[in-house]
Amino acid sequence: MNSNLNYYELLGIKKNANNEEIKDAYKKQMKKWHPDINKSCDATTISSKLNEAKEILLDPVKRKDYDEYLNKKIDENYNYYTQNKQNTNNHNKENTQYENEKVTKWQYLKDWLKYSKVSGMNKIFATIGVLLESLLCFVIKCILIIIAYVSFYLSYFIRLFYNFMAPLLGILATLFIIMCLTDGFKQTINNNPGSLTAIILIVAIYVLSYILPIFSRKILSPKIFDVLYNKIDITLFKYCVGYKD
Repeated sequence: MNSNLNYYELLGIKKNANNEEIKDAYKKQMKKWHPDINKSCDATTISSKLNEAKEILLDPVKRKDYDEYLNKKIDENYNYYTQNKQNTNNHNKENTQYENEKVTKWQYLKDWLKYSKVSGMNKIFATIGVLLESLLCFVIKCILIIIAYVSFYLSYFIRLFYNFMAPLLGILATLFIIMCLTDGFKQTINNNPGSLTAIILIVAIYVLSYILPIFSRKILSPKIFDVLYNKIDITLFKYCVGYKD
């Protein structure tokens, strides 16, 4: 027996066989191929395959997966040995060719100016529009990059300043706490106008030093630039040349 047969063929049953038929077929085949009975060199391999077949086909979930696998394999073989293979290859070839021939908006604009049937004046306005929208998007990108780097380095210098001023700030904080304990918080604030505002400002700037790097990473994230390129740059470009999806 060929051990490469599928489980149904191996057991000699139909694909719609029920559990009792599977068990009976398994017993019948094992009487022929059990290594204790059959001394051929294939007996061990085939009996192992028969055990696999029984385990898979008696389990509803595994059997369903196996049937789907067989159906997929049949479809692949059919496509391989029929005209569908050629059609599939041609389709994939066309897709590959399309992928290889993707062009930038500037290449598209070049071809559009060369082959478009619109008037020369429209081509001039379209070119000016594309240049302006490209310049706008370039400026926006530069601004985003500058803001991101400024935010990052500002955060760095704030933390550096706080590390340098930590001893002095610690002394001031200790004195303020002592004054609050002796005179009370409200009296301390009244005796030192502006102290509460200074404390809030110092704390807020320190917290800001941790927020700025997060803000910087968000600005330079691929998602932001994808939105800028696909939602703004390309959309404006299509509008300028009258491109319709």
